[in-house]
Amino acid sequence: MRFLFTVWLITLFSLTNLSAVVSCSNRVCDPVYAGLQIPHELAQDAPPITVVEYWERVRSTRQAIREMEAKPGAEVRAGLDDLASQWEQVTAVEFPDQSVVPVDPLHLVAELRVDPPDLERLTSLFDVLLRAYEEYPQNVFTVQDVEPLAGILARPEFQWQQPARTFKMPAWLERLFNAFADLMDRLAFGVQNVSYYGRVPLIIAAVIVFTVSLYFISRGLSRSLVREAELAAQGGDPDAMLTSKGAMQRAQSLSGQGDYRNAIRYLYLFSLLVLDEQGLLRYDRSRTNREVLRSVSAKPNVAGPLSDVIDVFDRVWYGFENVDESTYQSYIKHVDELREKKE
Repeated sequence: MRFLFTVWLITLFSLTNLSAVVSCSNRVCDPVYAGLQIPHELAQDAPPITVVEYWERVRSTRQAIREMEAKPGAEVRAGLDDLASQWEQVTAVEFPDQSVVPVDPLHLVAELRVDPPDLERLTSLFDVLLRAYEEYPQNVFTVQDVEPLAGILARPEFQWQQPARTFKMPAWLERLFNAFADLMDRLAFGVQNVSYYGRVPLIIAAVIVFTVSLYFISRGLSRSLVREAELAAQGGDPDAMLTSKGAMQRAQSLSGQGDYRNAIRYLYLFSLLVLDEQGLLRYDRSRTNREVLRSVSAKPNVAGPLSDVIDVFDRVWYGFENVDESTYQSYIKHVDELREKKE
């Protein structure tokens, strides 16, 4: 909103300056009005100058500025102040038809009094004024020129005659249109109500989705706990005396039953046990995965593949990511790559 307000202000100021640059009377438009408009009381203080004198003063000012380029700074400052004083006396311009238009030279005066002076900018400013004057069309239509147009447009061939008979819509068609319009109003009102009160159904749907998601997550977690409990019941702590060979066998058995999640867990244990048997790390069940990874940070050949193995295991085991046979086979490749690494 603030951006639109800023653009609006810039546009308003631009239009204000444009109206000051080119002012049009009832008879003629001319760029002599550039940057001009002062209070009427100031326009009466000095006698008006003619249009020719105005543009002669523009040319003489530009020439004087060009001649200042070779002068020292003190003389340049004094010369510009003198030119500014001359322009302050220009308060009105008289046209050949004896119409007088007030002008405001304050912009030119301010540019001439800028300190330090910028002669190049001043020369460019007066060049632009002169170029606009030279390019502006000299022959402009006046009110007298367009007066014959009124007589031409008054001719019969330019007059539109209203038909004597107008089409009147049949009553049944008017009722049909009214019914259609009423239906559209009802639909618009219904859409508005749905958009306003539709938040309640969305909230209810979100609650239902959250509840269903929580149910499936808890069910998957309970199955995992049951599986671990069953394994513990079969032989106390099944992982206490686990070897790399035993971990691989359990992984193969679980994958054959379609339990790819637990199979990936045993493949991960198999990887750690193999590295321990090779002397590349010390297998400690109390360590976290990040601690295991830091323990081999000095062995980049091992740390890279092990990081991939741990990442997949974390997503599957702790993130409950869905696992299918293709994912399991891909994980086997990561484990085999890690097993082949040497220090």
